[in-house]
Amino acid sequence: MFEHWMKCAAEVKQARRRKKLIIVHDGDAIEGNHHNSPQIATVLEDEQIEIHVELMKAFKSEVGYKDQQDETYYVTGTETHTGDADDLIARRMMAVPNGPVNAWDELRLNINGRRIWFVHHGPSAGRGANQGNALRNWLRDLFLECVQENQSPPDFVITGHTHKPYYTPYVGRLNGQYHLVHGMICPSWQSKTRYAYKAAPLETNKIGMQWFEVTKHGAILPPVERLMT
Repeated sequence: MFEHWMKCAAEVKQARRRKKLIIVHDGDAIEGNHHNSPQIATVLEDEQIEIHVELMKAFKSEVGYKDQQDETYYVTGTETHTGDADDLIARRMMAVPNGPVNAWDELRLNINGRRIWFVHHGPSAGRGANQGNALRNWLRDLFLECVQENQSPPDFVITGHTHKPYYTPYVGRLNGQYHLVHGMICPSWQSKTRYAYKAAPLETNKIGMQWFEVTKHGAILPPVERLMT
Protein backbone atom coordinates (compact mmCIF):
# COMPACT_ATOMS: atom_id res chain seq x y z
CA MET A 1 0.00 0.00 0.00
CA PHE A 2 2.88 2.39 0.76
CA GLU A 3 4.41 1.63 -2.64
CA HIS A 4 1.14 2.62 -4.30
CA TRP A 5 0.98 5.76 -2.12
CA MET A 6 4.38 6.87 -3.39
CA LYS A 7 3.55 5.82 -6.95
CA CYS A 8 0.54 8.14 -6.82
CA ALA A 9 2.74 10.92 -5.46
CA ALA A 10 5.17 10.46 -8.36
CA GLU A 11 2.30 10.72 -10.84
CA VAL A 12 1.03 13.92 -9.23
CA LYS A 13 4.56 15.31 -9.44
CA GLN A 14 4.56 14.80 -13.20
CA ALA A 15 1.03 16.15 -13.67
CA ARG A 16 1.52 19.31 -11.60
CA ARG A 17 4.51 20.68 -13.50
CA ARG A 18 4.37 24.50 -13.43
CA LYS A 19 0.91 24.32 -11.87
CA LYS A 20 -0.41 25.16 -8.44
CA LEU A 21 -1.18 22.05 -6.40
CA ILE A 22 -4.11 21.82 -4.00
CA ILE A 23 -4.20 18.77 -1.72
CA VAL A 24 -7.54 18.04 -0.03
CA HIS A 25 -7.79 15.25 2.51
CA ASP A 26 -11.51 14.51 2.45
CA GLY A 27 -12.05 13.27 6.01
CA ASP A 28 -11.18 10.36 8.30
CA ALA A 29 -7.46 11.05 8.53
CA ILE A 30 -7.32 8.20 11.06
CA GLU A 31 -9.50 5.16 11.79
CA GLY A 32 -9.57 5.38 15.56
CA ASN A 33 -10.77 2.33 17.47
CA HIS A 34 -14.43 2.57 16.45
CA HIS A 35 -14.88 -1.08 15.49
CA ASN A 36 -12.21 -2.59 17.76
CA SER A 37 -10.54 -3.99 14.66
CA PRO A 38 -7.35 -5.93 15.45
CA GLN A 39 -6.26 -5.76 11.78
CA ILE A 40 -5.37 -2.05 12.09
CA ALA A 41 -1.65 -1.53 12.72
CA THR A 42 -2.43 0.25 15.97
CA VAL A 43 -5.68 1.21 17.68
CA LEU A 44 -4.00 4.04 19.59
CA GLU A 45 -5.09 7.43 18.28
CA ASP A 46 -1.76 9.16 18.96
CA GLU A 47 0.14 6.52 16.99
CA GLN A 48 -2.34 6.69 14.10
CA ILE A 49 -1.87 10.47 13.98
CA GLU A 50 1.91 10.08 13.80
CA ILE A 51 1.60 7.54 10.98
CA HIS A 52 -0.71 9.84 9.04
CA VAL A 53 1.57 12.86 9.44
CA GLU A 54 4.63 10.91 8.30
CA LEU A 55 2.78 9.58 5.25
CA MET A 56 1.59 13.06 4.29
CA LYS A 57 5.08 14.51 4.73
CA ALA A 58 6.48 11.82 2.42
CA PHE A 59 3.75 12.55 -0.15
CA LYS A 60 4.32 16.32 -0.08
CA SER A 61 8.07 15.86 -0.38
CA GLU A 62 7.70 13.56 -3.40
CA VAL A 63 5.31 15.88 -5.28
CA GLY A 64 7.60 18.87 -4.73
CA TYR A 65 5.13 20.74 -2.55
CA LYS A 66 5.85 24.49 -2.42
CA ASP A 67 4.77 26.13 0.83
CA GLN A 68 4.48 29.60 -0.73
CA GLN A 69 2.43 28.41 -3.71
CA ASP A 70 0.56 25.21 -2.96
CA GLU A 71 -2.29 24.64 -0.50
CA THR A 72 -3.44 21.81 1.79
CA TYR A 73 -6.93 21.43 3.24
CA TYR A 74 -8.47 18.95 5.66
CA VAL A 75 -12.17 18.09 5.74
CA THR A 76 -13.65 16.67 8.94
CA GLY A 77 -14.65 13.01 8.82
CA THR A 78 -16.80 10.71 10.92
CA GLU A 79 -16.56 11.86 14.52
CA THR A 80 -16.65 8.34 15.97
CA HIS A 81 -13.49 7.56 13.98
CA THR A 82 -11.47 10.74 14.30
CA GLY A 83 -12.83 12.81 17.19
CA ASP A 84 -10.85 16.06 16.94
CA ALA A 85 -7.91 14.41 15.15
CA ASP A 86 -8.72 15.96 11.76
CA ASP A 87 -8.34 19.43 13.24
CA LEU A 88 -5.15 18.52 15.11
CA ILE A 89 -3.58 16.95 12.02
CA ALA A 90 -4.59 19.90 9.85
CA ARG A 91 -2.71 22.24 12.20
CA ARG A 92 0.38 20.01 12.18
CA MET A 93 0.31 19.84 8.37
CA MET A 94 -0.02 23.65 8.18
CA ALA A 95 -3.27 23.32 6.26
CA VAL A 96 -5.29 26.39 5.30
CA PRO A 97 -7.47 27.08 8.37
CA ASN A 98 -11.21 27.63 8.53
CA GLY A 99 -11.23 30.71 10.70
CA PRO A 100 -10.41 29.73 14.30
CA VAL A 101 -10.31 26.00 13.47
CA ASN A 102 -8.06 24.08 11.12
CA ALA A 103 -10.35 21.51 9.45
CA TRP A 104 -13.44 22.24 7.37
CA ASP A 105 -16.85 20.61 7.84
CA GLU A 106 -17.67 21.81 4.33
CA LEU A 107 -14.98 23.11 2.00
CA ARG A 108 -15.92 25.39 -0.89
CA LEU A 109 -13.08 26.46 -3.17
CA ASN A 110 -13.06 28.75 -6.17
CA ILE A 111 -10.45 27.43 -8.57
CA ASN A 112 -10.00 29.41 -11.76
CA GLY A 113 -13.62 30.54 -11.58
CA ARG A 114 -15.05 27.10 -10.86
CA ARG A 115 -16.90 26.26 -7.65
CA ILE A 116 -15.39 23.06 -6.22
CA TRP A 117 -17.06 21.70 -3.08
CA PHE A 118 -15.79 18.99 -0.71
CA VAL A 119 -17.67 17.14 2.05
CA HIS A 120 -16.87 13.82 3.66
CA HIS A 121 -20.34 12.29 3.89
CA GLY A 122 -22.38 11.74 0.77
CA PRO A 123 -24.23 9.06 -1.21
CA SER A 124 -22.87 5.63 -2.01
CA ALA A 125 -21.89 4.49 -5.49
CA GLY A 126 -24.50 1.73 -5.53
CA ARG A 127 -24.27 -1.65 -7.19
CA GLY A 128 -25.16 -3.30 -10.47
CA ALA A 129 -27.86 -1.64 -12.57
CA ASN A 130 -28.37 1.00 -9.86
CA GLN A 131 -24.74 2.08 -9.74
CA GLY A 132 -24.43 5.84 -9.91
CA ASN A 133 -28.14 6.57 -9.38
CA ALA A 134 -27.76 7.75 -5.78
CA LEU A 135 -24.90 10.11 -6.63
CA ARG A 136 -26.66 11.51 -9.68
CA ASN A 137 -29.91 12.07 -7.76
CA TRP A 138 -27.96 13.72 -4.93
CA LEU A 139 -26.34 16.10 -7.41
CA ARG A 140 -29.75 16.89 -8.92
CA ASP A 141 -31.26 17.64 -5.49
CA LEU A 142 -28.30 19.86 -4.62
CA PHE A 143 -28.55 21.69 -7.94
CA LEU A 144 -32.30 22.30 -7.60
CA GLU A 145 -31.90 23.50 -4.02
CA CYS A 146 -29.32 26.03 -5.13
CA VAL A 147 -31.60 27.26 -7.92
CA GLN A 148 -34.55 27.59 -5.53
CA GLU A 149 -32.41 29.55 -3.05
CA ASN A 150 -31.00 31.81 -5.80
CA GLN A 151 -27.52 30.52 -5.10
CA SER A 152 -24.87 29.57 -7.63
CA PRO A 153 -24.70 25.76 -7.90
CA PRO A 154 -21.33 23.99 -7.70
CA ASP A 155 -19.38 22.83 -10.71
CA PHE A 156 -17.83 19.85 -8.92
CA VAL A 157 -18.73 18.06 -5.67
CA ILE A 158 -16.36 15.54 -4.06
CA THR A 159 -17.30 13.19 -1.20
CA GLY A 160 -15.79 10.16 0.54
CA HIS A 161 -16.84 7.92 3.45
CA THR A 162 -18.30 5.00 1.48
CA HIS A 163 -14.86 3.76 0.24
CA LYS A 164 -16.17 2.84 -3.24
CA PRO A 165 -15.08 5.38 -5.86
CA TYR A 166 -17.39 6.60 -8.55
CA TYR A 167 -17.79 9.54 -10.92
CA THR A 168 -20.88 10.84 -12.68
CA PRO A 169 -22.07 14.15 -14.13
CA TYR A 170 -25.47 15.80 -13.84
CA VAL A 171 -26.78 18.44 -16.25
CA GLY A 172 -29.46 20.91 -15.17
CA ARG A 173 -31.04 24.06 -16.59
CA LEU A 174 -29.91 27.39 -15.15
CA ASN A 175 -31.02 30.75 -16.55
CA GLY A 176 -31.93 29.19 -19.87
CA GLN A 177 -28.60 27.39 -20.22
CA TYR A 178 -27.31 23.94 -19.39
CA HIS A 179 -25.13 23.69 -16.28
CA LEU A 180 -22.86 20.69 -15.75
CA VAL A 181 -22.20 19.45 -12.21
CA HIS A 182 -19.46 16.83 -11.75
CA GLY A 183 -19.78 14.41 -8.83
CA MET A 184 -17.08 12.13 -7.45
CA ILE A 185 -16.81 9.68 -4.56
CA CYS A 186 -13.25 9.08 -3.38
CA PRO A 187 -11.68 5.68 -2.64
CA SER A 188 -10.05 4.91 0.70
CA TRP A 189 -6.53 4.16 1.89
CA GLN A 190 -7.50 1.28 4.17
CA SER A 191 -7.68 -2.48 3.77
CA LYS A 192 -10.85 -4.26 4.80
CA THR A 193 -11.18 -5.13 8.48
CA ARG A 194 -13.43 -7.76 10.04
CA TYR A 195 -16.11 -5.11 10.41
CA ALA A 196 -15.89 -4.32 6.70
CA TYR A 197 -16.17 -7.99 5.81
CA LYS A 198 -19.31 -8.15 7.95
CA ALA A 199 -20.85 -4.93 6.58
CA ALA A 200 -19.91 -5.55 2.92
CA PRO A 201 -18.64 -9.14 2.69
CA LEU A 202 -18.42 -9.44 -1.11
CA GLU A 203 -17.55 -5.84 -2.02
CA THR A 204 -14.17 -5.35 -3.70
CA ASN A 205 -11.96 -3.07 -1.65
CA LYS A 206 -10.80 0.00 -3.57
CA ILE A 207 -7.59 1.70 -2.39
CA GLY A 208 -6.10 4.68 -4.13
CA MET A 209 -6.26 8.30 -5.19
CA GLN A 210 -8.16 10.57 -7.55
CA TRP A 211 -6.98 13.86 -9.01
CA PHE A 212 -8.25 16.33 -11.57
CA GLU A 213 -7.14 19.57 -13.19
CA VAL A 214 -8.93 22.88 -13.54
CA THR A 215 -7.22 24.77 -16.36
CA LYS A 216 -6.44 28.47 -16.18
CA HIS A 217 -9.43 29.05 -18.47
CA GLY A 218 -11.77 27.21 -16.07
CA ALA A 219 -12.13 23.91 -17.91
CA ILE A 220 -12.51 20.89 -15.61
CA LEU A 221 -10.61 17.99 -17.14
CA PRO A 222 -11.81 14.39 -16.60
CA PRO A 223 -10.77 13.00 -13.18
CA VAL A 224 -7.93 10.51 -13.04
CA GLU A 225 -8.36 7.45 -10.81
CA ARG A 226 -5.39 5.41 -9.63
CA LEU A 227 -6.37 2.28 -7.70
CA MET A 228 -4.06 -0.31 -6.21
CA THR A 229 -4.20 -3.65 -8.04
